[in-house]
Amino acid sequence: MTITLPIDSVMLDGSNSSDPDGKISAWQWTKVSGPASSTIVNATAVTTTVKHLKVGVFQFELKVTDDKGASAKDTMMITVDPIATSKHPPIACAGIDQSITLPTNSVTLNGSCSSDPDNNITSYVWTKVAGPTTYNITSPNTVQTPVTNLTVGVYQFELKVTDADALIDRDTMMVTVMAVNQPPTYTQGKIVFVSDRDGNAEIYSCNPDGSNISRLTNNAAMDDEPAWSPDGSHIAFVSDRTGHREIYIMNADGSNVVRRTFSDSYTRNPAWSPDGARIAYSSSSIGSAANISVVGAMSGSPSVLFEEPGRIDYPSWSPDGTKLALVSDRFAYDFVYDIFTINADGTNLTALTDDIFDRFDYLSPSWSPSGTKIAVMITQNISTGMELAPPQYNMYIGVMNSDGSGITKIISGGVMKTKISWSPDGTNIVYTSLVGSRKDILWVSADGSASGTIVTNGWNADWQH
Repeated sequence: MTITLPIDSVMLDGSNSSDPDGKISAWQWTKVSGPASSTIVNATAVTTTVKHLKVGVFQFELKVTDDKGASAKDTMMITVDPIATSKHPPIACAGIDQSITLPTNSVTLNGSCSSDPDNNITSYVWTKVAGPTTYNITSPNTVQTPVTNLTVGVYQFELKVTDADALIDRDTMMVTVMAVNQPPTYTQGKIVFVSDRDGNAEIYSCNPDGSNISRLTNNAAMDDEPAWSPDGSHIAFVSDRTGHREIYIMNADGSNVVRRTFSDSYTRNPAWSPDGARIAYSSSSIGSAANISVVGAMSGSPSVLFEEPGRIDYPSWSPDGTKLALVSDRFAYDFVYDIFTINADGTNLTALTDDIFDRFDYLSPSWSPSGTKIAVMITQNISTGMELAPPQYNMYIGVMNSDGSGITKIISGGVMKTKISWSPDGTNIVYTSLVGSRKDILWVSADGSASGTIVTNGWNADWQH
């Protein structure tokens, strides 16, 4: 959106926000970048006015929270000109990253999310900037074009957008081409996962090659987020069978289900301590600080390990039991999720990812069996802030050192807010990927050199160690 002084106010409208499984209970508008002068009249209203805007480019964020404590964010931009001008540069948008598996060897590149404040884009040019040499861009000078003859590897394509004033902008996207499906290189242990293949979200187990699928839970409630105990004898999971999401445990064959929390809050992300004695989990409720709590695996009451305002999720124990990795949006000027660690007693909060205003979320940390690496879900918001449509994201699986250094994207794809798990030998990683509207369980080698599908119609997999 662009305005010209002396007009110095704009209406912010979040009425197109929605919630597929609940009711939005709170709105929060925040300025995340731009000149210091601005006033949001009512920062907690679905629609509000921002006043006293000065020359420059502002970015405002809307955070919506539902009745279960879950939240989502979107941003929009306002450009304030000192005088009327038609010379604003375009904003290139190459679209979301894509993954295909041979024999499928073509994709469609789509730059229709590109925009221009002056509505005068005159040309689009697609080029390949990285990847295998075999490919064919059918119509490189159109907003959408097929790309054919792709081979195994990771391609990077760039979209250059030019407007009538000869101003340009560029954006890139990735296409990952995988070979014909193959099983993981490590084939020991069992994998538990969630699927609605029988009409309801239940917990299943299978071999690492996807064979011998066995249903472990069977009830009308939602069962989700299974996690193996270190000795493989039990599975912790989340269920709303009492009307609230609580932590349960069961035997590895699905028998002897026992409820372990009674908080009546939004409880999720169970993670066993390496000695199997405790289960850490995240919890939140309207009006209360989010927290990481722990409960005895077999007996005892929960206790809060770490809490603060905002959102805290995905506790993951280090293999030696001295630390937990977690996700928080605590940085007041960051507005994205980052990875932190705490000591096992809840002290010494340390940021591993903390780039300011970087438009990346880092989610679902998972320690490697050696404790030297952490796998993460990387979410990149590629929206320009000017679209009326919901925001678009690029998703990646990444690996970084345990101190947060050396983060590397190993494969594109993934489903936001789903878990990641390592094979017992640390060579493979299982994760959830979106294929059309269906979630599948995929694997990728820890260096990104190989990948494949384990089961279709499944999510939130955990590999037995």
